[in-house]
Amino acid sequence: MSFALLVKQVVCPNCNFEGKAEVKGSGCGLWLLFLVLFFISFVFWPLFIVTGLMFLWLMFKPADQICPKCKFANPVPQAN
Repeated sequence: MSFALLVKQVVCPNCNFEGKAEVKGSGCGLWLLFLVLFFISFVFWPLFIVTGLMFLWLMFKPADQICPKCKFANPVPQAN
């Protein structure tokens, strides 16, 4: 799951919406793959390295944010 710890203020170039972005998807499929690899790694212990790296990647991967009004995929972060 990608975490959006700080939901960004965005300006959408498509519909000119200004406000907080919406988080797109949660990456549940990747977390399910992580859990399967984690349990398999108890049998095949070198897989612990791969699951550890995958866990770190899943935790620190930035969330995809979209415009809540028109669902535009890449809104521009608003300057403070």
